[in-house]
Amino acid sequence: MITVAQVLGLHGLDLKPLVTGDVALPVSWVATSELQDPTPYLNGGEIILFTGLTRRPAHPTWESYVRRLAEQGVVALGMGVGGGLTWDHVPKELVEAAHRVGLTLFEVPEQTPFLRIIQDVARLRAAEERRALETTLANQRALTRAAAAVEGSAQVLRTLAELLPGAWAAVSSADAEIRERSAPGIPPLPSERSLEELVGRLQGAGLLGSLSESGPRGVVVIHPLGVYGEPHGYLIVVLPRAVESSQAATIATAVTLLSLHGERAAEQRLSQRRVRAGAVALLLGGDIRAGDALLAVAGDEGWGKHVRKVRAVRLRGSATDTQEAIRRIEAHAQRTGHRVLTGTSTAIGSNFGATTNEEEMPVLIEDSDLSQKALRQAVETIEICVGIGGSAALEATATSHSEALHALERTGGRQRVVAWDDIVTGGASGLLPPEPARAWARTFLEPLVAQGPAGSRLIMTLRVFLDHNGNRRRTAEALGVHRNTLLNHLSLVERAFRRSLDDPQLRADLWIALHLPGDHQNRPTQA
Repeated sequence: MITVAQVLGLHGLDLKPLVTGDVALPVSWVATSELQDPTPYLNGGEIILFTGLTRRPAHPTWESYVRRLAEQGVVALGMGVGGGLTWDHVPKELVEAAHRVGLTLFEVPEQTPFLRIIQDVARLRAAEERRALETTLANQRALTRAAAAVEGSAQVLRTLAELLPGAWAAVSSADAEIRERSAPGIPPLPSERSLEELVGRLQGAGLLGSLSESGPRGVVVIHPLGVYGEPHGYLIVVLPRAVESSQAATIATAVTLLSLHGERAAEQRLSQRRVRAGAVALLLGGDIRAGDALLAVAGDEGWGKHVRKVRAVRLRGSATDTQEAIRRIEAHAQRTGHRVLTGTSTAIGSNFGATTNEEEMPVLIEDSDLSQKALRQAVETIEICVGIGGSAALEATATSHSEALHALERTGGRQRVVAWDDIVTGGASGLLPPEPARAWARTFLEPLVAQGPAGSRLIMTLRVFLDHNGNRRRTAEALGVHRNTLLNHLSLVERAFRRSLDDPQLRADLWIALHLPGDHQNRPTQA
């Protein structure tokens, strides 16, 4: 960037500043014009050279002339003066007008041709462009070396921040979650918008969208990363000042390298996922040695040696929701270091001739309270059903997977996540198939239900009796009835079933029938 100060300091031109405005302004070009109003032919950023040929001493109109130039974006005004020119000195009225407007004004001696000034500025620009090109090439080489390092993407970000003074760089996911960064934390953004809002503005634009937003604290630049399809992430660069052309080229190089690295990483993840899916199938089949050996091929060694307990998980949902759930689960595993293996998805067959468009997928997670909590959080906003098996040793993975399948069968409605532990806590009734169990309970309790209101009172008495473990005294107290009244009601129950309530089998059957999950028909209330 060539500035007004650089032009004024050109060697051998003897340019004499008379009014010093903002000499740090960039110069786009140097032009000569003797027009009364040259502004229609200017783009802004120019230095205007003139001799005042059309402005005779008797008719000075400097105020409006200078103001029009400044409003058009002219950064400096140079007037040629001398004995052989229209003016032998810069008029006082012009100096005062330039001072009021704040426009840099300088004197050009008669012996300094305007053409020489233009040529010198052209040489400055050529030298600047050459330096920018050399800098860009050097930066490209530095970034390429960084990309070839072991920590390719992370090293690219650190190198990019070093090449752009004061910069901070990061790669985020599509939902603005920072994956890698050049330095800890997130610096203050130039505008009032959050990082989520800025990235959100690019949603739907694919690989064609980019964003640059400036403010008092600098500028933030965001570019999508990817080669085809939807972006797999975004490069975010925060700088303390406006981006120069060479810096923009350096950022573009980083975008290219990070996009290629992302595609290569995606291919590697796909290959590793296929290998791990094969290992999951082996582990579910009980072949721990072969499964562990296959995991070693995918660079995921140590399941057999370091993982003490696992849980099998079964996911069911649309392909899109299932993949999103897997992405979140694996992202959590990557952040926390917990081990996760995903299996191969299988399409769920058609239902009465209609395709369900759903699939199921097994997942193996290292067992911990934190991993279960994270699993529930990962799927709570996704339309997906999840069955979580019980904790098991690695060699008993198949048992945990069977439990996950049973738990998955009990999902539905608002209950989209069911854990085997919850089923076990609910008692043996929770392990029975829901519909057949409820049909059995209705048939089993029919001798009481058929008696109408009297039977409902007997069922209520029976429930309290079972809740107090068959203790007749405590049952009578809980019901607020005389002990003889209770004994009479219990004898009616025994007569209806033709069995004694001291029979453990009858008590167990009655308990299950009266405590089936979701069975409200057999839960009478006291009138």
